[in-house]
Amino acid sequence: MRKTLVLASLLWLAGAAWAGGAELYAQNCASCHGPGGEGVAGVFPPLAGNPRAADAAYVARVVRNGLSGPLTVGGQTFDGSMPPFTQLSDADVEALAGYVAGRLAGTGAAPTPEARPAAAAAGDPEAGRAYFLGNRRFARGGTPCVACHDAPGTGALGGGTLGPDLTGAGARFGSGLAQLLERPGFKVMRSLYADRPLTPEEARDVAAFLAAETGAAAPAPSRGWRFAGLGALGTLLLFLVLLPFWPRQRESYRDRLLRRKA
Repeated sequence: MRKTLVLASLLWLAGAAWAGGAELYAQNCASCHGPGGEGVAGVFPPLAGNPRAADAAYVARVVRNGLSGPLTVGGQTFDGSMPPFTQLSDADVEALAGYVAGRLAGTGAAPTPEARPAAAAAGDPEAGRAYFLGNRRFARGGTPCVACHDAPGTGALGGGTLGPDLTGAGARFGSGLAQLLERPGFKVMRSLYADRPLTPEEARDVAAFLAAETGAAAPAPSRGWRFAGLGALGTLLLFLVLLPFWPRQRESYRDRLLRRKA
């Protein structure tokens, strides 16, 4: 009887820990790896049935330190990168790792991640550019992307620097980009869009814009060169404006001295 009670207590504690881990997973991981750990083909590796993810200590290290590809899961190679989740406490990391290793990774053979339609084919890149620059407001009042991010097609002044440059984001995230925009997995984006997420259509449009700019003929110039060019242009324009008012000496100083001596 006593052994039964101990076993029941352990099972209850494990269930409670997994419940907390499930909530952490939904908040921090599901937007990229999928609600059931299925991943996204060619973009985010699956966790369900993934032998690496069955090791809770390994999962905890990845959550704390991040991970960069390439790595192969289920015969597919993934070249992306995952940032460290430094905002999570040690207890949260352990709960999350226990859930992934105990509930997701042990659900059988690694599934083939779902292949999603290409972002460029699903959305309107012109509408996406308008959303990105803030020329068109998001329906739920989200912050325009340009406030934090730079990307090709944003104009001479470029975008913000709080977030990473999104040049090549279409190639890095592929068909998973729209899902990532709709359900962001990064701390700052989660806080900004928690109560005002992008609609599926808006996410597809912005993803289409970034995917279209990925194929642009030339990369965007660096911010330093852009501002240097604008500074030089401004100096030239100022000189041209002031030129008609510049005082002109009809007679040189030397000529005036010679004339006085004479």
